[in-house]
Amino acid sequence: MTAEMAADRQTTWITLDLRTQPAADVVDAPFVHGYVAPGWESVAEVFAENFARGELGASCSVTQGGHRVVDLWGGQREPEGAPWGEQDLAVFFSCSKILATLVIHRLIADGLLALDTPLKNLWPELKAAQSGATLRMVLCHTIGLPALVKKLRSGAYNNHEYITGQLEQQEPFWEPGTRLGYHPITYGFLLGEIVRRATGKTLGRYFADQFAQPLGLDLYIGLPPSLFPRVAPIRAYALSREDAVKHVAVGSQTIGSIQNLWLFNSGGWRTDEINSAEGLKAEIPAASGVGNARSLDALLAIFNDTVKLDRLGFNEESIAGLESVASATQKDATLLCNSRFSLGMMKSIDNREDPCADSFIIGRRGFGHVGMGGSFGLCDREAGFSAAYVMNQQGHGILLNDRGQRLIDAMYRSAGFSRIRGGEWQP
Repeated sequence: MTAEMAADRQTTWITLDLRTQPAADVVDAPFVHGYVAPGWESVAEVFAENFARGELGASCSVTQGGHRVVDLWGGQREPEGAPWGEQDLAVFFSCSKILATLVIHRLIADGLLALDTPLKNLWPELKAAQSGATLRMVLCHTIGLPALVKKLRSGAYNNHEYITGQLEQQEPFWEPGTRLGYHPITYGFLLGEIVRRATGKTLGRYFADQFAQPLGLDLYIGLPPSLFPRVAPIRAYALSREDAVKHVAVGSQTIGSIQNLWLFNSGGWRTDEINSAEGLKAEIPAASGVGNARSLDALLAIFNDTVKLDRLGFNEESIAGLESVASATQKDATLLCNSRFSLGMMKSIDNREDPCADSFIIGRRGFGHVGMGGSFGLCDREAGFSAAYVMNQQGHGILLNDRGQRLIDAMYRSAGFSRIRGGEWQP
């Protein structure tokens, strides 16, 4: 590994060049490159090592003190294909919930939405709203609509009106507000319809107008066709006999269970559909977001920038809602393991003692989200950094896998945190 020094404002950067001296046992090292600031070298080392752990192509970014201290990309867009380029994009699945959640908090701060106003006032057609549901319950994953019962037609997720119609007709799985169960896909359609009714715009359009364009971000819910060539196709994980059988996989074998309906009643939403033109341009606010680590990190970095926070209309109440645990359980009705959420974001989730569950271990004030197969975005104001990781080869499980958690662990150590205690990174 060689180093070349360059200046970026007040930060000195190290240019990583793995082409001339690849790290030991790193696969595809010729395609890994980028920048890392002094003190953050271990993140680059883990990023490179991940190519011996099943990585295909990926990008990783960290911002601290208003400066990007890690900016890495590498690997390949497809096996035996072109290298992953600096501006390449990928679908990051449930990291899309970060974008959707920030739209909601902006509308709350602007007074267009309220957390505890009965949802029936805005969306009277929704049966769950007639049972006392509120916006807070949607954000906390307690509204009781984690999956859809009625068999969905082909391409259902590409049609917002069709899915919202199904949600309107469905009885909740439980009384709204009484149980926590992660809403993998329906979360986005629920919020999308709330945004449409409050603003007259789709959630993707509102995010583009109020966040992506003002901040110059390569983040999209509903990708413009002109950008399709920049997308690295997603590759599904291939299970091996050595892999632990996850609780979700076991639960999905029971016909009619939440896990079964979520995974198999999707209108054919599989990898080929996700990679298709129709799939990329569809607005699926909980799962079809497209971007790269640099832009996802930059979006979360606003919470460490008082000027941008003020310009975007956020306030201390918004931040408190993102940082504070709002719902938690030892057995999530969907994930069947420990889970913890703030108002729309994941908090630190420690399932390390359960090989059949996944984790997302961050700091006590950290918040963010993971995407199926391993992507993540997070912000931790106590640690003073934001970060993101986007890749195209999914890993084993629903939440984070070893590739992403190793990156997060290196980030917290670089930020001066010393240990994990009580399921969270501590100073």
